[in-house]
Amino acid sequence: MASMSFIPQLKEFLLTNGIIYTVRKYKMSDAIVNVEDIGECHRIPVGTVDRKEDLIPYVEESGFETIEDWWKKIKYFIPNSWDTKYLYKVEVLGE
Repeated sequence: MASMSFIPQLKEFLLTNGIIYTVRKYKMSDAIVNVEDIGECHRIPVGTVDRKEDLIPYVEESGFETIEDWWKKIKYFIPNSWDTKYLYKVEVLGE
């Protein structure tokens, strides 16, 4: 089983809310993944992100207070602006 990692703030958000939108550098398929300390989650590809405005509909379920905070963290993990960025929805699966 594949796994996904989250910084502590976002892992807590996922655990509390059962869902999170996350941006990654790599294109990944729809899959059941393991998130440490949470368990099995469903990773669902949503699309690509070309600019921060693309994320506006998802910011409330991102674990960040503002679009600026989220974009700043994305740029930290994906510093090259020409790299494709992929948006995923991650849902905690019931027991």
